[in-house]
Amino acid sequence: MISVMIAEDDPRIALLHQNMVEKIAGFEVLSIANTIAQLQEYISFTKPDLLLLDVYFPDGNGIDFLEWMRQHAPMTDVILITAAKEMRTLEKSLRFGVFDYLIKPIMFHRFEASLEKFQHHKNTFLRKDELSQSKVDELFYKAIASEKKPTETLPKGVDGITLDKILCVVRQEKESYLSASEIAKQLGINRTTSRRYLEYLVSIEKVQVDSLYGSVGRPERKYKLKSPLDTLP
Repeated sequence: MISVMIAEDDPRIALLHQNMVEKIAGFEVLSIANTIAQLQEYISFTKPDLLLLDVYFPDGNGIDFLEWMRQHAPMTDVILITAAKEMRTLEKSLRFGVFDYLIKPIMFHRFEASLEKFQHHKNTFLRKDELSQSKVDELFYKAIASEKKPTETLPKGVDGITLDKILCVVRQEKESYLSASEIAKQLGINRTTSRRYLEYLVSIEKVQVDSLYGSVGRPERKYKLKSPLDTLP
């Protein structure tokens, strides 16, 4: 389990980020800090694997905090989640070894991709594999991803916000099959739209589908979250 600390000055946004973390398997939130002073206190004794760090705080700056953190919690990795869009802020964060940089407001699929990439990164170091040049290149050039960004891969007619909402409903009922009509009713969208997005999620292997028989004996396609175990041979 990867331990996470959230440092965000707005308590509502901090809780939102906590809820997002808790939807992703393999992560747990240890604590939330709303000021730099709290952050310094909490991180000194919890020493989380990952810190989700804002930049602007009432009592300091998150980038300046990174210099202090590298001396007191050097094993903690950092993902910045901030409204700061200045290139200088990004440059300084990279100098302190920030793993990723997310600009608010963040989409869940981008947030999920970042944490899953970090999870893969941690698992790589847990393995005892012998180093090769290709493995070194993969680690050092992680910022140059070979895969396309999620926003680039969405087909025409698939909106990222609607996709996130549908995936969120499926995640909440991860053990149960839901029909396109049931999901459409929850979100206030039409069944055709719901069905189109669900079929897209099936195509990218986020969701699995089954034909279940209803009360009138006609098969109905129903969907649920795809477990990682379903991809094993």
